[in-house]
Amino acid sequence: MTTDPVHRLERRFIIVSGLPASGKSAVARALAQALRVELLDKDEFLESRFEQCGIGDAAHRRQLSVEADAAFRRRAERSPAAVLASWWKHPLSLADSGTPSTWLAALPGTKVEVHCECSADLAAARFMARARHPGHLDTRWTHAGLVAAFAPLASFGPMGFGAVIRLATDVAWDAGTLAAQVASALATGASANPASNNERA
Repeated sequence: MTTDPVHRLERRFIIVSGLPASGKSAVARALAQALRVELLDKDEFLESRFEQCGIGDAAHRRQLSVEADAAFRRRAERSPAAVLASWWKHPLSLADSGTPSTWLAALPGTKVEVHCECSADLAAARFMARARHPGHLDTRWTHAGLVAAFAPLASFGPMGFGAVIRLATDVAWDAGTLAAQVASALATGASANPASNNERA
């Protein structure tokens, strides 16, 4: 029987959280590859809906996002081990945006949250610079509007579902070191040292 903490019979989930454009997708891809588990990214579910249903206005996008959230959740609940990436609705947030997160608490097995941290200003700049599927309607945003929206959300910090690893994504981070931290946290259920992966100079 394997002693690999990611591939035991007990289920394992790595939840990647943080502001939009804080680096979640890159972190999630690196962890899924390093830990050899399934990657479930909400954006992929949403973009599949865009391809099936077309691009519309904000109300159309919102409806497709709700449908994508449901499909994302169903897939996660069937998975034995996965990295789950999304712009999550924080339990403390009153904002009407983000993937519902309350169901994460009910996922069986061990959970580790990797929380990507950068400033609201940097996240907004990255958001404005990135190119995503046009169905997201990203061009409706301004940098100033994003900073105003992101700043209060950044203050909430991690959601707190399982052990927490805080990862500064405004500086270089090492995928191997991060994967080792996650594997250790999965094995022990203890929070990892948030400074050990990318200490600031």
